[in-house]
Amino acid sequence: MRLIKTMSKEDLILSSVDLLSKTYIEIGQNNIEEETIEQMSKSLASDLFRMYKNFYFEDAENAFNLGVRSPIKSDFIHLTVPVYMKWLRKHQEIIWEARSRVDKGENPKQVPNYRPEPKLLNN
Repeated sequence: MRLIKTMSKEDLILSSVDLLSKTYIEIGQNNIEEETIEQMSKSLASDLFRMYKNFYFEDAENAFNLGVRSPIKSDFIHLTVPVYMKWLRKHQEIIWEARSRVDKGENPKQVPNYRPEPKLLNN
């Protein structure tokens, strides 16, 4: 698992390209220009590093996966920054709720979406 704050800028952008490309395909937006994916990837990488640096990149992938599969509240879904930010915030709430349940004494192995806090590296 890759903690976002430990990823290089280039690796984070490349991983974001892969995630966004997959997401565009999953929501049926197959005619997206390369320049759009490039700009959205830079934006996503920046947002992840600024606001979700303690996420694992796999958490972001899970957020997008759940977001694409969530009930659509309108006739059309279009991938935009506000849409992916909503997905990331929702997933963060899921992780925090799971951690809260474990902190209150529930068995970590029986709490869906629980993962321990990342360990700090000692230098």
